Amino acid sequence: MTCQACESSKQRLTSGAYRFQCLECCTRLVLSAYPNKAQASAMLAAIERFPLSPGREQVLESVRQCLEKRRSAGQKSTTP
Repeated sequence: MTCQACESSKQRLTSGAYRFQCLECCTRLVLSAYPNKAQASAMLAAIERFPLSPGREQVLESVRQCLEKRRSAGQKSTTP
């Protein structure tokens, strides 16, 4: 089930709504800092302070998967 903050971001990409108990929201937040590692690290630290938030490793794995999808989608095939 998608949370209200995720729904809000789908309606308006710059909604700024995040729920720190939602993995998708946490991933969006960290990705919004990309490629600034210092800012992303600060966001991860903020996420970790909230009760019931996904763990750091879970968020980082989700971020890695999203970045990999972006890279794959951005690569164009050179074979006809």
